[in-house]
Amino acid sequence: MQTYIDYRKAQKPLNLDNFIVEIGFGSGDFLIALAERNREEIFFGIEKSWIPVNKLLKKCKLREINNIYCTRLDAYWAFQLLFKDKSVKMIIMNYPDPWFKKSHVEKRLTKRENLFIYAKKLIPNGEIKIRTDDYPFVEFTLQESNFLKCFSTSISNPSINEPLTKYEKKWLSMGKSIWDIVLKKEKEPALIEVKKITEVKELFPVKVFNKELNINAISHKEFKIEEGLYLKCFSVWKRNQDYAIEVVLSEKDFLQAFLITAKKKDEYFIIDVSQFSEILKTEGVQKTLNFLANLFVEAL
Repeated sequence: MQTYIDYRKAQKPLNLDNFIVEIGFGSGDFLIALAERNREEIFFGIEKSWIPVNKLLKKCKLREINNIYCTRLDAYWAFQLLFKDKSVKMIIMNYPDPWFKKSHVEKRLTKRENLFIYAKKLIPNGEIKIRTDDYPFVEFTLQESNFLKCFSTSISNPSINEPLTKYEKKWLSMGKSIWDIVLKKEKEPALIEVKKITEVKELFPVKVFNKELNINAISHKEFKIEEGLYLKCFSVWKRNQDYAIEVVLSEKDFLQAFLITAKKKDEYFIIDVSQFSEILKTEGVQKTLNFLANLFVEAL
């Protein structure tokens, strides 16, 4: 079984049903323990960093665990892009970052937009189980879940005999209170506006009929291509008459970093995504290629 799922290459949605997801699995020990105790179940771990992903993959290989999948992606987009509606049995979050500052509320894993996507992917009576030591986060989560009118909720202070993590052990020794939240899906969520991106099968290179390119028009500059689509250009490398441009694209807050090339062909340049960049092919990427091509024409 291929444990790691590359969201850029995988056939979507994944052919998985009735499985359990852990968001932010950290060291992976909790997820591995679950998988070892429940060999008949399928588990899926989501992380944003390569470090925990690589640790999990090594541990799965060492312990011959073949009922765990994982991916490196923001949880919102993992659910949005990878999972079928009504396919997830349970979602687990152990001590998600509460993002204390008001300016960081949008980063919380339990904001209503995220809860809406989780609810769409949960099976009927599926559950979200959250453990936290931050009561304001409990209050926030309940408030956001109530807005969707699809969950029954329960809160408890668990009696913990075996701490889940070394941090939990430390917090218990300090006398900190811990809360368990369970959100059970009773019906489909109330409709709200959510972010979506559209994948495309192919990206089409764009020709620029210039003899030269004014590369200074984009080097270390930021552009708003349209509402929700922003481009930031960084370093530019030149080899003969060809260019490689380092960019970051934000498409409805979905971030991709990659290289765009401008290659000289006779009397024109071809603007394209570098063959060395592995990206999710989206409408936003195609619009970016078109935008840069037009910008080069106008910058002459």
